[in-house]
Amino acid sequence: MIHLSKQRLLGMGALLLGLCSGLSAQTYPAGPIKLVVAFAPGTGSDILGRIVAGKLADQLGVAVSVENRAGAGGIIGTQSVVKAPPDGYTLTLGTNATLITSPLLSNSNSYRVDKDLLPIGGVARTPIVVVTSVQADAPKSLQELMARGKEKTSSFSSAGVGTIGHLTSEVLVKKLSLESNHVPYKGSGQSLTDVARGEILFSTDTPPAVLPLIRGGKLRPLVVTGEKRLQVLPDVPTLQESGLPGINLGVWWALMAPVGTPSPVIERLGAELAKVVAQPDMRKKMQEMELEPMPLTATELAGFIRSEYPFWQQFLSQSGIRLE
Repeated sequence: MIHLSKQRLLGMGALLLGLCSGLSAQTYPAGPIKLVVAFAPGTGSDILGRIVAGKLADQLGVAVSVENRAGAGGIIGTQSVVKAPPDGYTLTLGTNATLITSPLLSNSNSYRVDKDLLPIGGVARTPIVVVTSVQADAPKSLQELMARGKEKTSSFSSAGVGTIGHLTSEVLVKKLSLESNHVPYKGSGQSLTDVARGEILFSTDTPPAVLPLIRGGKLRPLVVTGEKRLQVLPDVPTLQESGLPGINLGVWWALMAPVGTPSPVIERLGAELAKVVAQPDMRKKMQEMELEPMPLTATELAGFIRSEYPFWQQFLSQSGIRLE
């Protein structure tokens, strides 16, 4: 009988694990990939996610399908990725809502981006737009919105509790001293439809979500949250131009994988994603949606996410907003 020392057994195990990881990386991807979008169809995340999925499929030579798993400010969909096998076949298009604000808002501490997910690379970023109805009695400027909100209690909608649209509206309500109640929905579609009907006073959402309704004459854009005006909405002022300096909020998107995914797989995905983000036709699609490319490497993305924490941690700790 052959007896092997514990040290030799451990060494052999590490060697076999390394060989298996190498083989999996060499053959990856060997099948379809699922990209989880933690919000409903029609949201900015969904629209961008489907474009990214199509481009990645072309680069990787396998099908990349989008699965919408909305709910709890993006926690439900993101949690499903955290629990998925770390093999590179289940990814998520994360946002600052799903990766930072929703976990901070949750009492359950369901996951932590720095412990449960691995960054692959940055995709895009954008300011967001405050919109209201085009009906005759709807506000036509931020000043009119402020006056209306101080006259009587009003309401604002969002694509869900904890989304950046929701939290940006909360910042505005606080800064403008409005009496306005939050009405959350399970996606941008119904949220913006009810604003267009005049049932909700205003909402704050991404350009990909609001532009079709603005172009269709159903919504009126009042202000954008970035440092400069959007090219597609040249007549819509920024918050600073409207008398609210110091607020520069927006949404960003990044590709993430479950912790434990082999480094060679992360590197392969990161390299292919970088090619996708750099493609001229991808840049053109982003420009049409008023998105700015955010080509961060995995290491850069990890640092960027850490840098985003302080503002939201301070604001949310003072706001009293909770997901549950």
